[in-house]
Amino acid sequence: MQVTEYHLYRIKFIKPAQKKLFPPELSASDLFIKALHEKPTIELRQNNVWHIGNIKTLNQTTGVFAIGRTTKTTVEKFDDETGNFLEQVDDSGPYTFVVYDRSIGLLGIAKKTKLAPDTLAISRRIKGLFQNASIIIEHDIDVRVDLIPDPENFLNKIRNAYSIKHFKAYFTGPNPIDADELFQKPLSVYAQEMNAETGSVETNGTDLNGEVIEAVTKSTASTGNKASARIQENQGEKVKRIDLKGNIIKVMAKKTDTWKNILNKLQNAYKRVRE
Repeated sequence: MQVTEYHLYRIKFIKPAQKKLFPPELSASDLFIKALHEKPTIELRQNNVWHIGNIKTLNQTTGVFAIGRTTKTTVEKFDDETGNFLEQVDDSGPYTFVVYDRSIGLLGIAKKTKLAPDTLAISRRIKGLFQNASIIIEHDIDVRVDLIPDPENFLNKIRNAYSIKHFKAYFTGPNPIDADELFQKPLSVYAQEMNAETGSVETNGTDLNGEVIEAVTKSTASTGNKASARIQENQGEKVKRIDLKGNIIKVMAKKTDTWKNILNKLQNAYKRVRE
């Protein structure tokens, strides 16, 4: 049975600290849907243009859209009339689908190697397309599309460590509505006021609090940010570094699955990270 692999990402719309005079109160969710329906395009080079299309709404905050590129390509054909093989220039338009929940900025990008080698490459094009929307340009918004890493392997090492000597977590400007009150939310406001794109906090100690690290790690992963730690796995052993990054969360969807079924799978995968 044909199966499609989806990877989880977080799209963020980071507003500048120096706001324009009387700006409209647009939430990240508002910016997402307005930019999406502009159907922006970007031309990377001649005859290589990326597009957004096939927008479908599932409910007030969720839906699906297609992302793809149009190029000129040489097609080898056989001409029945002349009995000869020919080369003809034709249009090519590979595309894939993205399922979204704009209430939390969640994206599920369907992997398609015919379009791009991996979903990270597709996520960069999504960022570029949204960044090119007129409403984003007008309000000087910085768009980020970040992979949501699977924290489970990192957390297992934290839980089983004899001691935790060092912990470092990254943050970006305000956006996710479910960011934790202890770390991501206050520091994202700090990043905005500093006109910073990203920042990090490091803590050191003889044995850091694993429960707090676990809570911050889950929030950090769910907001598409990175973390690292230095741990001692067993008493007397050398301290080693572990990283929370790049561990892709895969959600498999059958050809018979409806868009709502796929959305439900993506939301459940996200909840496992966050909760």
